[in-house]
Amino acid sequence: MGSLFLLKLATMPLVIVTATLAGRRYGAAVAGLILGLPIVSGPISVFVAVEQGIGFAREAASGTLLGLIALATYCLSYGFAARRFTWPGALACGLSATASMVWLLDTIALPESAVIWVTASAIVVAILVCPAPGPALRRKSAPAWDLPARIVVSTTFMMTVTLLAASIGPTMTGMASTFPVMLSVMAPFTHRVEGQAAVLSMLRGCIEGLVTFALFFQVLKMTLGTWPAPLAYGFALLATLIVAAGVLTLQRRRTHH
Repeated sequence: MGSLFLLKLATMPLVIVTATLAGRRYGAAVAGLILGLPIVSGPISVFVAVEQGIGFAREAASGTLLGLIALATYCLSYGFAARRFTWPGALACGLSATASMVWLLDTIALPESAVIWVTASAIVVAILVCPAPGPALRRKSAPAWDLPARIVVSTTFMMTVTLLAASIGPTMTGMASTFPVMLSVMAPFTHRVEGQAAVLSMLRGCIEGLVTFALFFQVLKMTLGTWPAPLAYGFALLATLIVAAGVLTLQRRRTHH
C-alpha cells in the first residue's frame, strides 16, 4: 500500500503540471478544454479500481457520468452569473447550482441504460446555451503560487475521494470525483485577473471538453470487467485523446474565424 500511496502523490502533480502549462501556452479556451477532460477523475477511477475492485470502479463510472451533469450546471451557472456579478457572486451561484443538481440526481434514480443519454443531452444543451465570451480577452501572467496551489488542491481532493470511496459507495464516489474543485480555483482567478470574456471562454471550453470526459467513462462502463483493466483504461484514454484533438481543432477554427 505504501507504493500505491507514493504513486498517488506522483500522479496528480504530473497531470496538473502538464495540463497547466498547456493551458498557459494556448489560452483560456484550451485551459477550459483541459479542465473538462478526466484529468482528476481518471486517476481517481484507476486507484479506486486497484483499491476497491473492478466492479466498484465500473459502478462508479455511472456516478461519474451523472456528475458531469452537475459539472455542466456549474459552468452554465457561473457563466451566466459572470455577466452580472464579480467573481464571488458568480462562484456562489456556480457552487449553489452544482450542489442542487447533485441533490436532485441523487434523489432521482435513473435507469442504468438512461444515464449516458441523459448526460449526453445535458452536455449538448449546455454547449448550445453557454454564453458567448466576446472578443476582449486580455492575457496576464499567473502568480507564482498558482501552480503549487493547483497541485495541492487536486492531490488532496484525489486522496480524499479515494479514501472515502468504500464508505460513500460507488455512485457517490463517481459523482464526487467530478466536483469542480479545480474549476472553482481557476474560474474565479481567471475572472478576476483576465476579465469576464476570458472566464466565459474557459467555461465554454470546459463544457466542450465534457464530451471527451463522458466518452472516457462510457467506454469504461462498457469494458471494465470484460476486458483486462489496463486494456480498458488504455482504450478509454486513446478514444478520449482522439476526440479531444477533434474538439481542439474545432475550437481553433472557430477562433480564427
